[in-house]
Amino acid sequence: MTSFNIPLLMVVIFLLLTLAVGFYFSKKTTTFREYAVGNKRFATATLVATMLATNFGGGGLVREVEKIHDIGLEPVNYFV
Repeated sequence: MTSFNIPLLMVVIFLLLTLAVGFYFSKKTTTFREYAVGNKRFATATLVATMLATNFGGGGLVREVEKIHDIGLEPVNYFV
């Protein structure tokens, strides 16, 4: 009797489904400009806010992970 590896089967089905959805919705060609900035349909303020949130959020995450790595998990106030 063949034993099936259920987690592997789930991953394969997910990847095949993702591939099928990708092929279905990729009918029109998209330039890099359309992909990156929505063919300039975003306001400048929206792009600036996105860049600032990404910069500060990512930097804070890196700093806090390094801090937790240095001091360990014992202190209560990690993010102060």
